[in-house]
Amino acid sequence: MTKAGTSVFTAERIARTACTIGETPVWEPEHDRVTWIDVAAGYLHRMTFPDATIERFALPTRVGAIALRVDGGFIASTERGFATLDIIDGQVLLEAGYGPQLEAGWRMNDGACDRQGRFWSGSIAPNTSTPGAFGTLFSIGNGGEVVQRGGSFRTQNGLAWSPDGLCMYVSDSKPGYSQVMVHDFEPSTGHFSGGRLFADVETLGGRPDGAAIDVDGCYWIAASDGGQIVRLTPDGVVDAQIRIDVPNPTNICFVGPDMRTAFITTLRADGVGPGGDVYAVHLPFQGMSEPRYQPGLSQQSQG
Repeated sequence: MTKAGTSVFTAERIARTACTIGETPVWEPEHDRVTWIDVAAGYLHRMTFPDATIERFALPTRVGAIALRVDGGFIASTERGFATLDIIDGQVLLEAGYGPQLEAGWRMNDGACDRQGRFWSGSIAPNTSTPGAFGTLFSIGNGGEVVQRGGSFRTQNGLAWSPDGLCMYVSDSKPGYSQVMVHDFEPSTGHFSGGRLFADVETLGGRPDGAAIDVDGCYWIAASDGGQIVRLTPDGVVDAQIRIDVPNPTNICFVGPDMRTAFITTLRADGVGPGGDVYAVHLPFQGMSEPRYQPGLSQQSQG
């Protein structure tokens, strides 16, 4: 049920990509292109916008999330830890070895860059229902240093930072653990503290998944199982919704020259349900250009 005063928009399918789990869309303004991954099927998709010319590339390892690098290409979270990812002559080249060292079957999940350009991602177990199977957050800095940051998640998602970089949002998508938390964030060190509940399933109308921030400091998050994206003000009030015609949106980014178009990825439940395509809608709200990761020369892991 939509509360009075909430703006409601409807996204339209712009391409049939039939992803199993479409995730982590990234806008590349210099190429008028959005790039995203199919986590389960192992593909990277990129599409020029708005004409929807699509390319697809096989990934050499399982990737959970990507973000842009300053020098071109991407930084990625994978089953082998953090890695650089480039597409050269139609082939995906992935260089891992940065850490963290994950246990067998574990991998990195959702990821994003903070305002200082550190790339963050959370670890996830092969079976998130196993007792004690809680992942934690890691970051990789511009010098290549990997730091274990803490937190405890069954299925970490929803990473985003306020425009001033003083608040960090992170969610857990696992049923029974589903919620969005907001933390005080220290930009110079990457230390976060003071976690408090920002939104629950009842507020969102679904389980929290991927997220983005707009220039007003509002938090947009996919409500999986709820068929919508919701916008929450910094006070945690839902003031806008984007509805789609499938149950499971997974993530959102802002695209286009004015950054006022929401681009939405989706999944097919169990690989067979409705979904897996990409959607878009033009909005009266403006997204932010996300920071890019700048790779360094050293490769060292810190606990």
